[in-house]
Amino acid sequence: MFLIFNDDTEDDASSSDTALRLHFGMNGSFRTRKVANHETQPPPSSTPHWKQNDLRLYFEDGNNPGNYTVAEAWDTTVNYPVSASSARDKFTNSSSRDVCSVLFNAQNVFTSLRQSGSSRLNISDALLNQEIFPGVGNIIKIESLHRSKIDPRRMVNSITDIELRRLIRNARQYSMDWLQIGRAGTKLVYNQTVCGTCQGMTIKMQKIGGSSAADGNSSSNSMSRVTFWCTSCQPFDPTSQGNSSGTTSSSTAGSQGTILGRNPTLSNRTQPQCPQHGLRATKLSRVRKEGDNTLRIFFTCKMKSCQYFHWADGPFPSCQCGKKAVLRISKTEKSGGRWFLCCAGGGRGNNNNGCGHFTWATDDHLAPLSTLLTPLL
Repeated sequence: MFLIFNDDTEDDASSSDTALRLHFGMNGSFRTRKVANHETQPPPSSTPHWKQNDLRLYFEDGNNPGNYTVAEAWDTTVNYPVSASSARDKFTNSSSRDVCSVLFNAQNVFTSLRQSGSSRLNISDALLNQEIFPGVGNIIKIESLHRSKIDPRRMVNSITDIELRRLIRNARQYSMDWLQIGRAGTKLVYNQTVCGTCQGMTIKMQKIGGSSAADGNSSSNSMSRVTFWCTSCQPFDPTSQGNSSGTTSSSTAGSQGTILGRNPTLSNRTQPQCPQHGLRATKLSRVRKEGDNTLRIFFTCKMKSCQYFHWADGPFPSCQCGKKAVLRISKTEKSGGRWFLCCAGGGRGNNNNGCGHFTWATDDHLAPLSTLLTPLL
């Protein structure tokens, strides 16, 4: 996102324009709000306490002195100054490929993906490359690939024209629905343990991207991002078909990684729940604030007025630091989707201050968490 400022006092305003570039990454956000006094207003209460405020701009209302519009960016990379002419050129050149633009042209995206350099990329990297398909983020990538029945590990040059056009159409549709309603649409595989399409426990996750070119070399536009897909609905071999029973297709049955669906008998065991609002209102959360309990998980209530709190790591062992081990999930190709227990401080050395404790989580560790446990907790 670019913010362009000009100097109205100059005869040729464009010559003195300057711009500010915002890159939101995975967790960035941008908000505007009206305030009466820019010196005394605190940050909005709706912003999580762990988010970092990287930019705050005040625009005074010329018709009502003392009233301001405040623009704020959180968890965002801010670059200033940036050439205003370069910002305008980028906007002009990319508008027809921007997934949410009114000038969007699917054929231009298709052509960009079919260019020689792009065709040698992994499809996951290609979709996230903002020079190819601006505006597509990780959730849009994951859900549009699922709706198009394309395995995220495939190379662009292995995807047929029909598949590629369907993928572009689904990415556009999911993005526009998100834009219009103000929140992401139904997530069929993202952060799920059961596929929303075939209802099978056939979802896998791992970090994909970062070294996806056909020659194995990484690209400056390649990013390794956590990716979810259904092995039944999105077979790696495009000739194999998924099935409604939810079993893994033969083309992926021998592949590495861990299926995320847990043993259904685990969810039948008793778990803590909010005594006032019951199990349906109970959720799992993780401590994000820096301190002695960082990364520990706990049960709480979805109702904001409810004070219910219960630590969820009772069955977990303690590490050599004397603290409860924390529950994390593997995102590697070999063991992606498998839960493990480790020291919150990490391993020894490399600027870590932990003891290096590591054990794979067992059914006894996971059972009390029931179906409340999600991969990206």
